[in-house]
Amino acid sequence: MNFKQRKVKIALIAAVGLIILAIAWGAMSKNKDVSATQDEEVTPVKIVKAAKGELVSTLKISGKVAASKEVTIVPKVGGKVTDVKVKEGQKVKRGDLLIALDDADIRAQIRVTEASLEMSKAGQQTAVIAYQEAQANLERMKALFAEGAISKSQLETAENNFARAAASYTPDAGGTQTAAQIKQAQAQLEAARINLQNTRITAPIDGTVAAKNIEPGEMAGPGSPVLTIADMDQMVVEGNLAESEVNFAKVGDEVKVYVTAADEEPFQGYIESVSPIADPVTKAYSIKVWLENGSLLLKGGMAAEIYMTAEARDEVLVLPREALLDQGDRQVVYVVDGDKARERVVTLGLTTDEMAEIVSGLKAGEQVVISGQQFLIDGTKVTVASGGE
Repeated sequence: MNFKQRKVKIALIAAVGLIILAIAWGAMSKNKDVSATQDEEVTPVKIVKAAKGELVSTLKISGKVAASKEVTIVPKVGGKVTDVKVKEGQKVKRGDLLIALDDADIRAQIRVTEASLEMSKAGQQTAVIAYQEAQANLERMKALFAEGAISKSQLETAENNFARAAASYTPDAGGTQTAAQIKQAQAQLEAARINLQNTRITAPIDGTVAAKNIEPGEMAGPGSPVLTIADMDQMVVEGNLAESEVNFAKVGDEVKVYVTAADEEPFQGYIESVSPIADPVTKAYSIKVWLENGSLLLKGGMAAEIYMTAEARDEVLVLPREALLDQGDRQVVYVVDGDKARERVVTLGLTTDEMAEIVSGLKAGEQVVISGQQFLIDGTKVTVASGGE
């Protein structure tokens, strides 16, 4: 190979090398462009505009429905039941006859006592007459003795007769033995008449017969309950408050009460009472909420949930809880700034299940990510898919 041919060959080899270098450079440039495109990948997010509004936190208290008034009826006298005028579930008015007891023995006792009283009164009258006669006779005998018309022994006889009459009756004391007998008979008669009244058991309140424990022919005994009357037109829900909750409850406050067994809609209630002292065992404070029950849907023993306002704040900056990211000892949100997401550490105030008060770290009007923030870091490029109205 001569020198000229060798020079041509070298030139060809150089040209091929340049072509290979150009292809390689082009490939590297293309890969660099792909990488750059990947680095600029955009994350779609949903946003909400931070705004001021009202935030209300609610307490939920479990309880049981009970009648506002419930009276257990216990006979004051014993006896055989002759009639039961009511049945369970029946509405009654105050004074209605509920149960009648056999009163034959008491009526007989009244008749005997009345006879005894009449005898005592008759004895009293006899004692009065005897006293008056003895007194008049004594005065006459004194006059005769002064005139010497009678002896000393006759005067003494008159004095003794008067003393015996005075022992049975003295006007100043209203009578002695006979008067005491009359008072005793009168007291016995009054007690017997009261017992007679107690054989007719009447309703002490307006209400509904909640329980009946006796039937005709059975024996009723003093101290043994026979009926329960409950006022079902007004009901109460009884629950318990923790120490941290009790000062939110104020007597007269309006609350909502859910009793799902009775109605899907809430009942309107009012706080009737709040115990000022905690139960020594449970450390809880009892609460009673009053409810109207004109529809009679509520029944004693039903489970209820009392919803009452704990705190209410107006014109505070609020966000949906879903916007918050919990990062241990701090709460973070992402704000859309242009086409980038910026991380913000925020301080929370009052919170509910759905919303949170933002005390610091955010301003009203800023657009906050509520969906997709789990995939963001500070500076991530984003596109707004929806929200922000």
